This record gives sequence, structure tokens and C-alpha cells, in this order.
Amino acid sequence: MTQDIKKVGVIGAGVMGAGIAAQAANGGAEVVLLDIVPDGATDRNAIAQGAVERFIKAGANGGFMGQEAAKRLSVGNIEDDLNLLSDCDWIVEVIVEKLDIKQDLFQKIEAVRKDGSVVSSNTSTIPLATLMQGMPQRLREDFIVTHYFNPPRHMRLLEIVKGDETKQSAVDRVASFNDIQMGKTVIHCADRPGFIANRLGVFWMQAAVYEAVRNGLSIEDADAIMSGPCGYPSTGIFGLWDLCGINLMPDVTASLGGLLPETDAFAPYRDVLPQIVGMVERGYHGRKGRVYQGFYRLSRTDDGKKIKETINLQNLEYRNFEKSELASAQLKKGQLAELLASPDKGGVYGWKVLSQVLNYATTLVPDVAGEITSVDQAMKLGYNWQFGPFEMIDLIGTKEFVARLDADGLPVSDFLRNADGRKFYIEENGVEKCLNAKGQYVDIARPDGVLTLADLKRRKACVMESETANVWDLGDDVWALEFRTKMNTLPKELLENIDQIRERAETENKALVLYNEGPLFAAGANLADLIEKVEDQAYVRDYIAYGQEVFMRLKYASIPVVGAPAGRAFGGGVEILMHCHAVQAHSELYIGLVENNVGIIPAWGGTKELLVRSQEMLGSDKAIENAYRVISGAMVSGSAMHAKELGYLRSTDGVTMNRDRLLMDAKKRALALKETPFKPKALSALSPVAAPSFSEGCHQELVERTTYETMLAALSDDWEKSLLAAELENVLILCAKPAAIERMQHMLKTGKPLKN
Repeated sequence: MTQDIKKVGVIGAGVMGAGIAAQAANGGAEVVLLDIVPDGATDRNAIAQGAVERFIKAGANGGFMGQEAAKRLSVGNIEDDLNLLSDCDWIVEVIVEKLDIKQDLFQKIEAVRKDGSVVSSNTSTIPLATLMQGMPQRLREDFIVTHYFNPPRHMRLLEIVKGDETKQSAVDRVASFNDIQMGKTVIHCADRPGFIANRLGVFWMQAAVYEAVRNGLSIEDADAIMSGPCGYPSTGIFGLWDLCGINLMPDVTASLGGLLPETDAFAPYRDVLPQIVGMVERGYHGRKGRVYQGFYRLSRTDDGKKIKETINLQNLEYRNFEKSELASAQLKKGQLAELLASPDKGGVYGWKVLSQVLNYATTLVPDVAGEITSVDQAMKLGYNWQFGPFEMIDLIGTKEFVARLDADGLPVSDFLRNADGRKFYIEENGVEKCLNAKGQYVDIARPDGVLTLADLKRRKACVMESETANVWDLGDDVWALEFRTKMNTLPKELLENIDQIRERAETENKALVLYNEGPLFAAGANLADLIEKVEDQAYVRDYIAYGQEVFMRLKYASIPVVGAPAGRAFGGGVEILMHCHAVQAHSELYIGLVENNVGIIPAWGGTKELLVRSQEMLGSDKAIENAYRVISGAMVSGSAMHAKELGYLRSTDGVTMNRDRLLMDAKKRALALKETPFKPKALSALSPVAAPSFSEGCHQELVERTTYETMLAALSDDWEKSLLAAELENVLILCAKPAAIERMQHMLKTGKPLKN
């Protein structure tokens, strides 16, 4: 697939449209965002400009990942500035769901767009065929549906629908851009109502609420079953309704129900329950801004204490939340066979929901989705299910599931019947396969550039295995080092293992990639262990000094060392990345030297390396000021781009937008370093003039300016050795302070920093 989309036009600056525009800018495209001219406004671009300003104000945790992305987005309005779309490679419409208004806009777009540009609509309620009725042939050939999920930056799913006349090249160009530059998992769907995720997701949300009411379950019991053994979102079904908006769900249901035939299994669930009508009439809409009053409610007692309440579905009165005591609710995620075998009302409820939802999912193949993997991925990414519906049937047992449907006189889809009791997913010779619509097992193909640890495990590509770390062979003389400690902390045992693995990699001339899957790349030192031994100065000195030695040997290793972080990394987890020859980071990277939250400073070379990066980025005059600002504030990045702005990453470090491509991109980075080896930069003379300016306003911090002045004074020709020694001595001094110990204890107990 080609990646020739350089400029994107977005029409509609609401939450979704502005989010799509921002993510395209995050991915490197030039973007123009247009909206209508507001009535009576002096600024004709006020709507689009307002959306951009809100994102900028939100910082790196908002729509824009960094300052450069914001600079790539310009604004206008559809009355004056449609000509700005004339050189766009892709134009996406994100306006009100009204056919006549959309088609009028399409005609205007058609009049200004260039040959070969792709036009798409972000809709899931109006079929593509309907949108294109009466439209010019040129537009029909370049038109697709691109259905995003909100918020576009964080929700990875993108459903793409093509028409009968759509050129395949139009689909491929937009799919490639969204995959590689916007970080999306692209699922191709047929032009059917709701496509995959909303078709099945809305069905599930309706069925789960209906069956809870019909079977007399409390909100707590129903949500415990849905979020527990079923592996649905942690909100549970009623919590999800609150999140989506109870007042909005009837419209969503009515819209989908109106598009589906009376014979569809959705028909019995499309009416609005009386309980929902009553709640909407009372203004119980769920999580709406600062108000949280829906199936759940947060209230306060007379003394100001927060209490959680749930609504009684019989009389719509609130009562105190009571944790479910059902035995079935105590089952672990994925224990579906055990759930359905449970005789209590939770087991009955689980069957009532799963029998409908899972069977319904099997009717979508091949009518809506070409393969079962599309359905499973869509539900895991679009609705945050831990297991896709076909994975869930495998957990129950296909034969057992069909037998129970037959016993209850429930319909069984042709696809499910043709499975003939076989599993939907199998592994054969290290390759994962799935059952297709013809009843045959086929290989599950990975897009070029996608590699996961699961793939390596299936191939039995493990080089070394231990309690604290595994090493995987990525091929081409590149190894991946995976941490295996709790929360990927860095105890001395893991540090020793890292050192041994690095030594073996150098001996065998293998490049190293530091890579972990899951939400936490590395959490640094084990805080509980440090608190327990904090009064033992010899232990602390040995632990810190050894970590410094290990990281320095990584930095000066004779083979390439590449960090490949995703998710969160704190403290020592950041410091090990700072000693890699290069970093290839996932765009959604939240990292920080947060040691000041527990009363100390980074001492595994983090202070040293941040000074180097700050000097590269800002020059000698501002290097110390930036390092102090970042470390004393325990600042955490809102993205990989923001991590560069703070100085945690170098400007030359790479960013991967699609999480599934990170490991392969890191491997490519390691191979490139074999051709052009890393050359560490030295820290040159720093100016102490800036020191007083960054000490002002530092309120009750343990890490004070004097710490940095002491370290600066310690600089010698062997600058790394002197700074590491200063880090070590300052940590030993800080660890002896009662205030630091109080911070450590408070953090361990509450997970929140203490300002003492």
C-alpha cells in the first residue's frame, strides 16, 4: 500500500471531526479543518478555531500530541474556504447525520477537489449506497466510509466501507495512511447497517440491559457478571450506558433498529424500556460533564464523605452501592464455561445474554465481515471487550454452546452450525489459523511490518528464559529483551540479568531491543523493597551504584541497543531508555522521572542524561533550568512527541503511531544502527547563571536548587563519572530524610504523591 496522503481536509469541527483532524496532524499530514460560519460571529472561522484552541489548551494529553502537530493544522469555513480543499489528498466529512445536508456538501466538494483525491464520510447510520445516490461518477469512484470511534486519538478501530464502484486504490491509500500515520487498526466491512462494532455492540448493550431487568438482577450483580467472567468493559453494562449517555442511547437504538429488517434478531430489543424512559424524564442521563447521575450516582454525606449509589430498577430510587455476592460474579475473566454452569441467577443471566450476543455475532460472517478475526478485533478495539465473540465461543466450547442453544430451542446460525463443533481458532506448526465461512482453517495473515511477542512465542523463538527476563530471536541477528517482573520493576536480580544478556549479545554480535507488551514498559526500582531497606545505607549505595554500572555498560555496548517503549515508564524505566543508543517509541508514551514524588532524584544516570538532552535541545544556558523544571516537577509526558519536548527522548528518536508495528520498527532501527553506529554526545560546560531563576516558586520540595549546584560543581573532565557520583551521594542524603521516607510510604499506600 502506498503512503501518498500528504494533506487532509476535514469538514466538521465537532468533537469527532476535530479529533480526526488532530490525529491526522499528529501523523505528520498538513490538515485544514472547516466548519460553518456561526450566526452573528465576527470571526467567521470561530467554530474550527475554537476546537483547535481547546486542544492546545488541553496540552499533550488532548488532541495534539505535541506543539509541532498543532502547527500543521489550519482552519477555515465552508462558505469562504472550500478552495483550501483543492490540493487535499483525502477529504473527510464529519457533519450532522442528515442525508440532504451531506449530499449538498458532497456536490460542493466535488466542484473543488483534485483528480484522485479520496472523499469519505464518518457515518455508521446512513448506508454508503444511499449517500452516493445521484452523485457524479467521479465521486462514486473515489468515495468510501471511514467510521471512527471517539476519541479518535485513543480509539484504535477504524471501519472502512467501499462501494460497488469505489476504486481499490482509494481504499488502499486511506487504509495505509490510517494504519501507519494515524495508528489505526483498519477493519474492512460490507455496506450494512451499523457495520460490525456498532451492529453487535448496540445489540449487546440492549440485550444485557433487557435481560437484567427481565431476570430481576440488581445493577451490581449484572455489572459484576458482564465485567467479570464475561470480560466486557470494567464499567459493566450499566456503567457503560452511563458513560455513553442514557438519554442518547434510545436514539442510537432507534436509528439502528430502523435500518434492520423485522426478521433481524435485534428486533425484540429495539424498544425503549420503561425504566429508561423514566430515568430520562427525571434527568438521570449518566455521566454528563460534572454531573454523574444515571444508573450510578456519586453523592456526599452530611460530613462531606463521597458515597457511591445505584438506582433501584423497580422504583428508580437510589440506594447505597452493594458489591455483588453472587458466586458466579467471583469467577475470573474468561471462565465462561464455569459461568454458564453456575445455577445462581448470575449464571442464568450470563446465558441469557451470551446465547443471544454470541450467536448474533456469528450471523455477521460473511455478510458484514469477511472473516471472524474482523469481528473479534472490532469488538476488542471498539468496545473494549477482553475477548472477541468467537474467542468467547471457544472458551465455552463450540459443541457445548450449540448443544445448549438446541436444548433451549434457540436458533443456531448457519456459520455456527457449519463449524461442526470445531474451535474457531487453532495453532498449527507455530501458525495461528481461524475457521472461514467455508468451514476451512486458513492462516491469520499479519500486515507487513506487524510483529508481536505472541507470534514469537508460537514460533518458539525464545533464546533465553528466566524468572525476571526472556530473550526472543527477531531474526537478522536482533534479539528482543522482555522484562518479566511484577509491574516490570527493576530489582537487582533483573539488573544482573540485563547485564548478562547484554554481555552475551555482544559476544554473539546480536543487536538488542528492549521491548515489553502491556500497559507498563517499566516502573523503575521496587519501592516496597527500597522502603524496607532504606535505612541500610550500604544496601542503597550498592543497589544504586550497580544500576549505574549496568546502564553505562548498555550505553557503551559494542552492539546496537534500542529501547521500544509503549504505555507508561517511570523512574528507572525512563533511565534505562535514556542509556539506549536509540529509542523507537509508541506515540502514546507516558514517561517521567518521578523520583521527586518519593523525595529523591534520578540516580541511575537520569539526571545526567536529561542534562545532555536538555543541552542538545536548548543550549548550555538553559540546560540546567530545563532539567530542574522537569525533575522537580516529576513531569510525565502526554505522548512520545511531548517526551521529546521535555527532553526525555532525543529529537532523533523514532515514533511509531501504530502499536502493532512498534517491535518491527524497533528491529529496523537496530539494523540501521549496525550500519551507522551510535556515537554518544558529551556534556559540555554548563552555565550556572540560570540557577537562581529556576529555584523560584519551588514550594516545599525536597529536591532543591542546592542539589543541582552541588552536582554542577562536581563536574570534571570525566563528566559522566562525576555526575553519577553526585547522583549517588545526593540520593543517599535524601533517603535519610524523614520527609522522603514519608513520601515513599504514602506513595506505596495510596499511589499518590505527598507534598510534605
